[in-house]
Amino acid sequence: MNSDRSHSTRHKRQFNGCIELIPPPPKFIEFVTDNHLFGIAFHQLDSFVLSSIPKPLEKKGGPPDLLILIFKRRTVALFGWRLELMAGPLVSGQIARVHAEKHLGPLMIEEAWVTEIKISPRFDPSQM
Repeated sequence: MNSDRSHSTRHKRQFNGCIELIPPPPKFIEFVTDNHLFGIAFHQLDSFVLSSIPKPLEKKGGPPDLLILIFKRRTVALFGWRLELMAGPLVSGQIARVHAEKHLGPLMIEEAWVTEIKISPRFDPSQM
């Protein structure tokens, strides 16, 4: 048995559609769009909300799900399909990277698919 091979397999990242999971809890969640890589420390996650996209924001043939991640200084909105599959890995601190893929590729039933990521500063009334 080659020790290099067993070592690299043991620490290899697991990739599941638009979401990468890694065995040790990551320190950051990275959000990858067409031209940006944005990282936010995992410990800054305050809460999240999973819902359907509100009627005014719906696009015909567009994704039905919305997952809002509320961090201490940022709010991240994820649009896509089957985003409820992200809740378990999110709660257990396993998500290392989220990719936005606008065009659906071969989609597996058990995978979440993120089509758009919007990151904005979090409103803090105490700063006024």
